[in-house]
Amino acid sequence: MSFDKNYWHDAACAKAFWDQKNGRPYKELVRDTFSCVEVREGDQWLDLGCGSGQLTATLWQTGGGKLGRILATDCAAVNVDAIANLREVVTPRASESQIEFQQVDFSHGLPQIASGSFDGVISGLAISYAESKDPVTGEYTDTAFMNLLGEIARVLQPSGQFVFSINVPNPGFWKVLFRSLKGGHKVSRAGKVLMNAFRMQFYGRWLKQEARRGRFHFYPIDELVARLERSGLSVTAHRVSYAGQAYVIQARRKVNAAIRAA
Repeated sequence: MSFDKNYWHDAACAKAFWDQKNGRPYKELVRDTFSCVEVREGDQWLDLGCGSGQLTATLWQTGGGKLGRILATDCAAVNVDAIANLREVVTPRASESQIEFQQVDFSHGLPQIASGSFDGVISGLAISYAESKDPVTGEYTDTAFMNLLGEIARVLQPSGQFVFSINVPNPGFWKVLFRSLKGGHKVSRAGKVLMNAFRMQFYGRWLKQEARRGRFHFYPIDELVARLERSGLSVTAHRVSYAGQAYVIQARRKVNAAIRAA
């Protein structure tokens, strides 16, 4: 394993996480996320770090196919295939203009997205991975993470929703695996699912190692709330989910927040 490499861009890493939707912890995470989401007809939504599109699909179906648009973004180009497949299986079916995929590395912000473009932003276990290095010292910093929070506030309408999940400090990814296997329920292609579960542990080891180096960002809830507040986002609710390994946080853009333009 090369710890300096960013595996999130690789197709193999992306595909390893496609099967997590079948596990109980992820189903719990989606359920808890959508307990905080308010969907209105015609709304425009941004999914940051969409992966195989489970949040995008649930958002579309929760809105009864009446949302204005969902822009699903991810740094792994292979997820364009997952989103294309998703359009065909959601109910009602969606067009490419209704559920759009765009490859975005949000470590560099969201410069391609205009200010105030979205009524809501949703993200599942993704924003932690905005990474940046100090050009002088070569040390990892939180600059990209804080910039991303500010960018989320910028692209939201005033009072727009930001609902997301993020791992707790020092997450126990084995707990997620054991919870997924508990109950003995049958799944299709069980061998492939199990193989991907162990691949996720491989990548989980890398994530925790890099978080300890300051590259990725697993913060206590009080620190997360403070960082969101400094970025122009007001936290309205939070809870623990994902077998105790993630927070689900609901926030809104502050109406009078000073948000920089793109």
